[in-house]
Amino acid sequence: MTQIKHAIHHMTWREAEEAYKKNPVVILPMGSMEEHGPHSLTGDFLAAGEISKRVAEQTGALYLPTVPFGNSDYFRSYPGTISLSQETVISLLEDIFRSLIEHGITKIVVFNGHAGNGPAVDQVARKVKRENKIMIASIDLWTGIGPEKKKELYGENDPSGHGGEPLTSIMSFLYPEDMRMDLLKDWKEEKTWRQFDIKNFKQVKINDGAANLYFNMEDVSKEGVVGNPKEASKERGEEIVEHLTSFGSVVVSKVAESDMTLD
Repeated sequence: MTQIKHAIHHMTWREAEEAYKKNPVVILPMGSMEEHGPHSLTGDFLAAGEISKRVAEQTGALYLPTVPFGNSDYFRSYPGTISLSQETVISLLEDIFRSLIEHGITKIVVFNGHAGNGPAVDQVARKVKRENKIMIASIDLWTGIGPEKKKELYGENDPSGHGGEPLTSIMSFLYPEDMRMDLLKDWKEEKTWRQFDIKNFKQVKINDGAANLYFNMEDVSKEGVVGNPKEASKERGEEIVEHLTSFGSVVVSKVAESDMTLD
C-alpha cells in the first residue's frame, strides 16, 4: 500500500506532479534563528515546521521544508542569531511562490513563526496575488493564541514575551532534551531608555500614545528575556501545540474549500 505523503521534500517529482493535480493547499513554514533567552533554542523555526506537519497531516495539505532564517536584525548581537536582510527575505518568498505557481499551485498558506518576517510576507503575497489568480493566506502563529485561550492557559498574569511564553513551553514539549532552564538566572527588563519610557521593541510611550523608536534586544533586556519563562511547562507546551494545530487546520481547510474560479 502506497503511503500518503504530505511533505513535498519527501516526494519524487512524479509524486509531486500527481499530488499537484489535486489542487492542494501548500503550507510554507517560516521562522527564524535567533536568541530566545539563555535557556531556550535559537531555532524557533522548528516550532513552525512541526505545527505545519501536524496541520498537513490533519487536513490533507502539502507542506514545504521550513525557511529557517528571517529578518532578525534586532537580535544580531547574540551568538547563534542568523539574520537575513529584508530584501533577501522578499526575494526568497517571491522565488518560492513562483516555483509553486509554475506547476499549478493556486492555494498557499504561510505559517509564520517570526514577527520580523511579517512585512515581507505581506508585501510579496499582495504582489504575487495581483499577478496571478491564486490565494495566499498567512498565519502569524503566536497570534493564534487569542485572549480567551491565554486566560485559560495563564490566568490574569500573562507571561508572554520574547524568551518568555509561549515559546518556552512549546520548546519544552517539542525538544525537552535541548532546553537549558538551568542557565536561566535572574533577568531584567529595562523600563526606560535615556529619557523615553519603553513600551516594546520598537515603541516608546508618549503621554497616552506611542512613538516608534527602534531598539535592539540588548537595550530592552541584556539576557534576551521579556516576559516570564519560569511559567513554562512541557504540559502547557503540548496544549499550545494542539491548539495551534487546530487553529491552523481551520485556516487551511477554509482555504482548501475556496473556489478560485469565482474571483
